[in-house]
Amino acid sequence: MNEVITSNQNKHIKHVKSLHAKKHRDSLGQYVIEGYKLINEALDYEKSFCLLLLCEAALQSAESIELLEKCQIGNIPVFITDERLFAEVSQMETPQGALAVLYKQEQNIEKVLEKPSFQIILLDEVRDPGNVGTIIRTADACGLDGVVLSQGCVDLYNSKTLRATMGSIFHIPIITDSAILDLIEKLKAIGTDVLGADPHSSLSCIEIEHQQRRAIVIGNEAKGLKDDVKAATTRNITIPMPGKAESLNAGIAAAILMYEFAVRKKR
Repeated sequence: MNEVITSNQNKHIKHVKSLHAKKHRDSLGQYVIEGYKLINEALDYEKSFCLLLLCEAALQSAESIELLEKCQIGNIPVFITDERLFAEVSQMETPQGALAVLYKQEQNIEKVLEKPSFQIILLDEVRDPGNVGTIIRTADACGLDGVVLSQGCVDLYNSKTLRATMGSIFHIPIITDSAILDLIEKLKAIGTDVLGADPHSSLSCIEIEHQQRRAIVIGNEAKGLKDDVKAATTRNITIPMPGKAESLNAGIAAAILMYEFAVRKKR
């Protein structure tokens, strides 16, 4: 029998609400995901669940019935609330009626660097959750081996970032809070071609040859790559733009470069 929660003073409701703040996500090592797609992706990829919360109004839907069956098999605690209480804990404008609390699973960059061949992308102080989520999703689509978020990037477990990944957070290694300059030096020491995205560079990405080990570095949306990061990379490159636009959104620029190096040049 699934427990029914009727009060916003319930410990599980307070727990979920606390995870809306980064400091609590960090201290507890947990985060919240919402919606049937993300929850099913997490279940399919055997992520570690703390609990599932369902709105009673959605209980008769096929999606909820399927989730309940999966949670029963996985011994995941399930709690039921009414619409009013669910709306209090949801961070979606139009809640689907399903959210889950997951345990964070930290990734280790060393596992990626041990590979004889890899393509990764480094995000340096990229702060827009939509950009970061889109870049993770595109990296997944292009078959990259990992995404690295530097110190100063938006929190990976921000609700908007998670939704923008569309489930790709569960498919690809993502390393957070990285000291970007230290990592670049480590990458170069093992023969990695580290390419910084710089619209002011005179070197076109089209001119770059394929390499077995490559890292692309994308800078902050407003300021681009910092000077010390530009100085640390192997080379800095630009995306040729025959039109009149002066620059590209960070997510779009990252997508073009990932496709260029991880898909087109590899072929």
